Amino acid sequence: MTRCYSAVFCTCVCLMAHPVLAQETFPPNYPQVSGNVITRLGYNGDYRSDAPLIEADDVFIQVIASPTFELSEQLRFNTELRVETVTPPTEDRAFEDQGLFARILRFEYDLTEQFSVHAGKMTPSFALASFVTPGMFGNSYSKEIELIDRVGFGGSYRFGGGGRGRHTLTFNTFFKDTSLFSESLGTNRGRTLIEDGGASNTEAFDSFTLSLEGRDIERFPGLTYKLGLIHQGRGVDGVADENGISASVVQAIETVNGNNWSLIGEFAAFDNFEGTADDIVYASAGLVYQTGPWTAVLSGTWRPRDLADGRNFDDYTVQTSIEYDLGDGYSIAVAHEFSRDENLDNRRLGFRFSKVIDLRG
Repeated sequence: MTRCYSAVFCTCVCLMAHPVLAQETFPPNYPQVSGNVITRLGYNGDYRSDAPLIEADDVFIQVIASPTFELSEQLRFNTELRVETVTPPTEDRAFEDQGLFARILRFEYDLTEQFSVHAGKMTPSFALASFVTPGMFGNSYSKEIELIDRVGFGGSYRFGGGGRGRHTLTFNTFFKDTSLFSESLGTNRGRTLIEDGGASNTEAFDSFTLSLEGRDIERFPGLTYKLGLIHQGRGVDGVADENGISASVVQAIETVNGNNWSLIGEFAAFDNFEGTADDIVYASAGLVYQTGPWTAVLSGTWRPRDLADGRNFDDYTVQTSIEYDLGDGYSIAVAHEFSRDENLDNRRLGFRFSKVIDLRG
C-alpha cells in the first residue's frame, strides 16, 4: 500500500516540479479560484415501501463545494468537498448523520494544448448519465456505477476542432481509496479497509478506464456522446475481475420560441459486477424540457441483474421533477420517484431549496 500511495504522491510532485513550470513567471492574475458552491435544504419522504424499515422522513442539508485552484496557466488543483448524510435513514431524522468528506483532490497539468495528465483522489471517467441527468432522483441508479473514492492517475488527449467537433480520449488507472480521506468528519462513515473487499479495492494499479467523449460536431448539432471501457480488479472477497462497457448520448434541441429540449440515453453492461459472478445492465433514459425559469424532467433507469445463484432482479426507477429558477442562484424543486430495488417497490417524494454561489472573481 505504501508503494502505491508513494507512486501517486511522486506523480503529483513531478507535475509540480516540471522544468517548464519551474521557469515560468506567473502572470499577475495567478493563482486564482473558479468553480462554485451548491447549498441545499432537502427533504426525502419514503411514504410507501415493501420494506417498511425504509419508510422514513429525512430532512437534511447538503453542501457541495467544487473550487478549482488555478495555480498557473498549465497547473490546476481540482477539489470537491461535501457535507451530506453519510448513512441511509432507518427512521425519521432531521439534520442527523451528516459528515464532511473529500470526493476529489486532484492535480491536473497541461503538457500541451492537446495533452494533459492528472493524479490524486478522483472519479475516473467512464459513464455519463449520472452526471448529466437532471432531476432530484435522476441518478438514483446510474450513480451506482460512478467510480467515486478512487486514487490514481491518468491522462487526456484532446483532438478535433472546426466542423469535426471536439473530442477527448481519457485513460485512468486507479484503486479504491483506503487512506484517511475515505473517512468523514462529524458523523464518520468509517475508513475503507482492504479487508472490506469490493471492486478495485486492491491497493494496486490493476484497475483502469478508457473513455472517448465528443461534442460540437457540425453534422450532428447539439449532440454529445461518450463511450467507456472499464476493468476493475477483484478485492479479497471477489470471485472474478469486473469488466464493462458503456455508450451514452445526449441530444440538445432548441426550438424557435426559445424553449429547450434534451434527450438522454445510456447503456452500460457489466460482467462479474463488483467482483461477484453476477451480470448487470444499466439502461437509462431522460427527457428534459426547459422554458423560461421552469425545468421539467422525466427520467428512469432499468437495472436487470442475473445472480450467480440463479436468482434475478428486474429493478427500475422512474422519476418526475419540476424545478423553478428564482434568480440570483436560488431555485426550488419537487419530485416523485417510483423504484423497484431487489424486486421490492418503493415510492418517495422530495423537495429541494438550493443556492449556487459562483467562486469566480
